[in-house]
Amino acid sequence: MSIVSTFWKVFKRMKAWDIFYDNIVRNNFVKSKDRIVLAVSGGADSICMMHLFWRLAKKINIDILIVNFNHQLRKESIKEANIVKNLTSKLGLCCILKTINVKEYAENKSVSIETAGRNLRYSILEKIARKHKYNKIATAHNANDNAETVFMWLLRGSSSFAGIPQVRKIDKNLFLIRPLLCIKRKLIEEYLKIHKLSFCTDKSNFLDIYTRNKIRLSIIPACEKINYMAMEHIFNLSRIQEMDNIYLNEISNKFSKKCVQMQKNQILLDLRTFLRYNEAIRFRILKNILPQKRYNLHINLIMRKILLHDMSIYKLSTDWFFKIEKNKAYFIRKRCVTSEYK
Repeated sequence: MSIVSTFWKVFKRMKAWDIFYDNIVRNNFVKSKDRIVLAVSGGADSICMMHLFWRLAKKINIDILIVNFNHQLRKESIKEANIVKNLTSKLGLCCILKTINVKEYAENKSVSIETAGRNLRYSILEKIARKHKYNKIATAHNANDNAETVFMWLLRGSSSFAGIPQVRKIDKNLFLIRPLLCIKRKLIEEYLKIHKLSFCTDKSNFLDIYTRNKIRLSIIPACEKINYMAMEHIFNLSRIQEMDNIYLNEISNKFSKKCVQMQKNQILLDLRTFLRYNEAIRFRILKNILPQKRYNLHINLIMRKILLHDMSIYKLSTDWFFKIEKNKAYFIRKRCVTSEYK
């Protein structure tokens, strides 16, 4: 039997706890004396994460705090909060229940309900972490969530397949971690069944009216029928892309300083210097400086205009225009464009 064959046989037998613990230890995501705030909604993923961290706390010296949010959008929110409260009590964990007005925030900020909920949750989680001197915040995104994000970005024409980052630095004293990101949903559901853990299911996840739900209900199952390791392969692809992005962005930022001048209402690009760079570096420089609409379509269109020295005005968005004059390219905010360019 080959080494590769043996590896896949062993990996196939690994359960949620094995993968979670291996990921935590191998990547050094959690260390002794860490203080971690867990965002627990009451859904399958977050209940699983809470139980996994409770087990982990028996092996290494960590302190965990559970935070649950009631978005006041569904009747089930009260039931979810009770499930979280009861389980934390049973496990001897500390729990904070927060009620947030997502609708009001969405209206005031002119954003979607989903964006409003996410912004409020992260803002409050950071405040709680800083107030009580916790150094990490953990959310329960899993391998399926990551694959869904990769497909969403692909369908929207994004230039990256990095997916959801496993770690994000908020500041020097606080990090956001996603310890379940390499565990697929099927294993999470198996874990809950084995440990007889109650959880709530958001019925809106099964409505075939949102892009993410369409991917979740149709594309992901089709991929797993083709290859049962599809989620793991997509996860590995996204991590490789994430590493490539970090490296190439460091190089691009270095070269960008030599050809880009950033101002409040204008971005100037020195084309003589810019065009000396490798095509991959040019692409990343454009992506990083574009004020809006950073999809492949817009980046490639602007690159084409630069290469052809097309001096016609391009309306990037309702707020920004792009134009070329001699050996300079400009991104200009609309209110600063003279009448000849309107």
